[in-house]
Amino acid sequence: MEYFENKTNRWVLGFLAALGVANLLAFAFLFGFHYNNDTDSFLFAIEFFKGEGNTIFPNRYLNPFYPVVASTLLQFLSAPESLIVINILFYFVLLFLTYDLVRRVFESKTVGLVAALLVVSGYPMLRYALTQVQDIGGYAWFLATIYAGWRWYEARDKRWLHLAGIAIAFGVLTKESGCMGAFFVGLLIVTARLGLKEKVISLSSVAWAPLLTIIVNSARSHDMAYNSLQWFIDNWIVFSAENYTFVRWLGVNATTFNVAWIFFCIALLQLLRKKWILPPGAMRYLLAVIPSSLSYFAWPLFIGRTVFIAAWLVIPLAAYGLVRLARHSKGLFISLTLVSVVTPYLLQSTLRYAHVFQIYDQCEKSISCSWKYFWENRQTFSKEL
Repeated sequence: MEYFENKTNRWVLGFLAALGVANLLAFAFLFGFHYNNDTDSFLFAIEFFKGEGNTIFPNRYLNPFYPVVASTLLQFLSAPESLIVINILFYFVLLFLTYDLVRRVFESKTVGLVAALLVVSGYPMLRYALTQVQDIGGYAWFLATIYAGWRWYEARDKRWLHLAGIAIAFGVLTKESGCMGAFFVGLLIVTARLGLKEKVISLSSVAWAPLLTIIVNSARSHDMAYNSLQWFIDNWIVFSAENYTFVRWLGVNATTFNVAWIFFCIALLQLLRKKWILPPGAMRYLLAVIPSSLSYFAWPLFIGRTVFIAAWLVIPLAAYGLVRLARHSKGLFISLTLVSVVTPYLLQSTLRYAHVFQIYDQCEKSISCSWKYFWENRQTFSKEL
């Protein structure tokens, strides 16, 4: 596990930046920053805030972070261009924060670097997040909350709690998944060795910004006679019956984390058998991040773009497992890392933009029929509709 431990942190960050740029260029060349199935709703919101359009979906009005940034800081760009630029910035936020978070938790630059690469090359990143949608912003605020919470846990510096609260608030304004890191920070505070008064003060340090944001956003909801609770209920009514099933959950998780599951399960098994021992603090992190990571169960459908917030539970342990397996062989380490990074590209190139479970339902849950339909019509799935 000493592949990058003797390198300076600045060197590792530079190397990681180069790999991140290479991954981004590969994505842009192979797939491009194209439209997705609900891109129009995001573009309408940006144009509405810029005063260039009159159409806006009520739920997008309640998530104004992208439109506000696009209509102020990036007003010189078109709506699609501003959406892409913001997503690229969030891409690098994910890259560097994942590295530093996992480096701190597992006390290893190598594990941190592998985890960062697995996150930014993940299948949902290629299929959804790097296209013209806002999901990557939700992931970034989710991760920023977790990162700030962990920095507070390390140093007990309350400034990190205020930053965590601000990240949660921006998550509320960006994408519903963006505020789910609050569970992680709350658990760290509640389980910390602090007196009751100190815990209340710490929780208050986190809570002020999200509460203020929720109050303001609730007032704004009157503009549209629509609120987030209504959106949540409407989606459960429309999507849950067909999409909230065990088969879909299993299939979506299999594609979302693909080979990372192998390393995750190996690491988990070795830990349970006490063959491997985690660094101090790592187990606390993994346990505390479970509620935030599994909050996707609150959504009415299982899809890679929602399930991916579990990445900061699955991928750190998977990266740890990969590095431990290959600790005696540099060649094996490089090979396993390449396989992990390339597999999502192979999945995206094969499945393209087919809605697999719609085909599966259309074929009355026949696997042979689903495969035949997909193969015969594969050219029609080259672009998201």
